[in-house]
Amino acid sequence: MDTAGTLTAFSGELAAAVARTGESLVRVDDGSRFTATGILWDTGLVVTTSHGVERDEEIVVITADGVRHAATLVGRDADSDIAVLKTADSLSAPIAKETDEQAVRVGHLALAVARPGDNGLTATLGLITRKYETETEGNPEYILNTDAILYPGFSGGALIGVEGKLLGLLNRLFGQGLGVALGVPLVERIVGLLVAHGKMPRGYLGIRTQVVALPENLRAGLALAQERGLLISGVSPQSPADTAGLLLGDTLLKVNGQPIQDTEELKRYLRVGQTIAVTLLRGGVPTELSATIEAEKE
Repeated sequence: MDTAGTLTAFSGELAAAVARTGESLVRVDDGSRFTATGILWDTGLVVTTSHGVERDEEIVVITADGVRHAATLVGRDADSDIAVLKTADSLSAPIAKETDEQAVRVGHLALAVARPGDNGLTATLGLITRKYETETEGNPEYILNTDAILYPGFSGGALIGVEGKLLGLLNRLFGQGLGVALGVPLVERIVGLLVAHGKMPRGYLGIRTQVVALPENLRAGLALAQERGLLISGVSPQSPADTAGLLLGDTLLKVNGQPIQDTEELKRYLRVGQTIAVTLLRGGVPTELSATIEAEKE
């Protein structure tokens, strides 16, 4: 067996994947002391981290050939730390993305590729060490951990597989220096919302609530572990809650099977377009309904 030849061929494939990815990576310069990497996500659109773009104006992206291109901020999302930029001259070298969720697995080799500062194209190699799976609007999403080293300036760069397809958007801040990447499906959803709205639209259910203690005898009779629920003190006409049949005086217990004991817990489920399963107490009787979250009107 020609081990040296096999390793040489594999090494060459990795280098080729990094080079192809590099054509889709830019350096983002907003005039601050720090620069970040960005990914040419689609024609004229660059995706990077929100923390890597401190200023909203006079933004420049620098392509692989060293040319500086003016860019404007389309929108940013603080929760996911994603920002979308639009280039003035419609740059076109979008990265190839891995859209098969089943093809992204713990144990796979992965390359972290970025353009940190003036250091040019930089890459590190590691494994996908963990995959946190979630679901939004019925679609699988995930966040990846990798043991590939992320140097300063790697945020906004690309985590790619050995074939060169994008697995996720790197974020050094989320991992406090360790390797974290937001998976392609999650980033696609956020980018779509930012392009459509210029910001992340707030989810709207249309109820006013107050926290109430659940009586001990009621909890025992219904085998409820939670001690509190949300009493619905108001339902806005023609709101998602009104359409779903939620009523004044209902007590909200669960959303998607998870206990809800304060308004902050409820907010986690208010994602635009998502249909949620709601468990209520109505006259002491558990009631199941579903509601589809809408965008909050300005």
